[in-house]
Amino acid sequence: MENNPKQHLLTQNSRTLKEQAFNWSKNLSLPEARALAKRLNEEEPPTKAFRLAIIHTYTSDLLEPWLNFHAIVQGVDLKTYHAPFGLNLMESQKGSGLHAHAPEMILFMLTQEDLHPEFSKPDFTFDLKRQDALIDEAIKRLTDILVMFRTNISARIVLTLLPPVMPLALGIYDMQSDYSESLWRTSLKKQLISTLNKTLDSCSFLDMDQLQAEIGGLHFFDFRFWYTSRFPFTPLAANEFARRLVSLMTLSLYPKAKVIALDGDNTLWGGIIGEDGINGIAIGPEYPGNTYIDFQRRLLDFQKRGFVLVICSKNNVEDVYEILENHPHQVLRKHHFAAERINWLPKHENLLSLSEELNLGLDSFIFVDDSSHECDMIRTQLPQVEVIQTPSKPVEIPRCLDQLNRLEILSLTEEDALKTQLYAQEKQRKQFRQNADAVGGDLSSYLASLKMHMYIEVDSTKNIARLAQLTQKTNQFNLTTRRYSEQQISDFVESKEWIVSSFSLNDIFGNSGIVGLAIFRKLSVKAIEIDNFLMSCRVIGRSAESAFLYAMLDYFATIGIMQFTACYIPTQKNNLVADFYMKHGFIETNQQGCYIRNLSTSPMDKNQFPPVEIEFETGR
Repeated sequence: MENNPKQHLLTQNSRTLKEQAFNWSKNLSLPEARALAKRLNEEEPPTKAFRLAIIHTYTSDLLEPWLNFHAIVQGVDLKTYHAPFGLNLMESQKGSGLHAHAPEMILFMLTQEDLHPEFSKPDFTFDLKRQDALIDEAIKRLTDILVMFRTNISARIVLTLLPPVMPLALGIYDMQSDYSESLWRTSLKKQLISTLNKTLDSCSFLDMDQLQAEIGGLHFFDFRFWYTSRFPFTPLAANEFARRLVSLMTLSLYPKAKVIALDGDNTLWGGIIGEDGINGIAIGPEYPGNTYIDFQRRLLDFQKRGFVLVICSKNNVEDVYEILENHPHQVLRKHHFAAERINWLPKHENLLSLSEELNLGLDSFIFVDDSSHECDMIRTQLPQVEVIQTPSKPVEIPRCLDQLNRLEILSLTEEDALKTQLYAQEKQRKQFRQNADAVGGDLSSYLASLKMHMYIEVDSTKNIARLAQLTQKTNQFNLTTRRYSEQQISDFVESKEWIVSSFSLNDIFGNSGIVGLAIFRKLSVKAIEIDNFLMSCRVIGRSAESAFLYAMLDYFATIGIMQFTACYIPTQKNNLVADFYMKHGFIETNQQGCYIRNLSTSPMDKNQFPPVEIEFETGR
């Protein structure tokens, strides 16, 4: 793969530049990054806007060119506010420059010494009795500060702690000592993150120690700039720090990636199974087979983050199954894939078919293939699919997906870890439905045979991250497509004016997890507005949406709320629910797309309830 950015500046179109930018961004000098950003900005102006604010106790403005570079590569017009130097609490108040900037994210660039005055003393880690107390004091102090900012500014908080500038006091003996600075700092971070997770929603910790370890300690600090300008980073460190920060930004701006569609030959293994046979392909402990083993292990890492793996390969299905089931060094087995298309059809047709089977939009797919022809074909036929061509050098394959922003995550839920299993259950349900149809069964009989149990939670604080995730990821069955952060969901739950209701669904094939959400706003003691109503595509077709809506209307009726208003806001993806409210007894008002139902004049008919057992739990 070409690694000369100057040549790319002159010869490549903007889309190719964007796709390849991360592959050689580490080789860019700042002038080259600026030139590339300028050209991309001219040829393909950003379509998204984002406002960032930075609170800093060391120089931050020298980071801005790198932030702008990575933002433009991602199609984002970034506006950054650098607060006055220091941990200035006045910036948390209304009327401050930061408040006026109305940021969507606040980055805290702090040092360890900022957390507690005693951390700046040379021998503080040598007082074992004080270490735990100091950590507790430091965490409380920082948490109180972050809460002050969150009170007036609803923005995602990203916290960073600069690694220690000076080497470890005890050198290579550090890890063996009771006074280990490394272990103490690890304990500090672990306790800090645990406290933040419990105290603040929409808060991320961007680990600078991890960044330093990955690029190398000797390549992280630029001591000339540190001592003369209090800017710590080498160009390499500044570049990578900016990339990671921008990846956090873009996760809230673009459709969520959900599926990694993988070729087989020369992607999951080296060689062509139809020509080389199971014993001739490269996958094993020796080079180049070991690179494919590590790539498959990396794909399992992405699966643990909640991404679904599928196969899209031009091959004989028997040959591929032989590898998946019998090759001794194969890491990914058949059960790791939620679906597969192994045939000789054009791959864009297979991706369309996979999209239909999984009930997921094509813009949630990432397609990975070694063939430039296949990659170009997908780019042309399915431009909404993100395409990654694997490197020609096997040693570069294991980490070829590592810098994809859309494969980063802001949270991890139980449902994420079970995604592949949940899709396997859904495949069983579809087969069960087909069998029922084949013998002349009707829909109501099929639904009854599933023995569904719906567990509804009202104003629960237990699953805030999952509920926010549902608003951010759900597109098809989403009546208003309003996106909410964890903090906003938490605020709704705590507010007396709002009611947040969610449901999980269980049947004979398993538990689908939390798959539905409704957010209500009280208009009066007898009237409510449905702010949003959404459901995961995994449970479409089981009448769960009807059971959920009717259960909530019935619940509100028992506390005297009889009038309900709601709106449908159309998007390119939610036409599926255009008539949802009309089908459920609502009447369209004079305002287009808005509906009303009054239970006093249009009472509930329990005969309309789907065959679903309902269980409620209220948080109030």
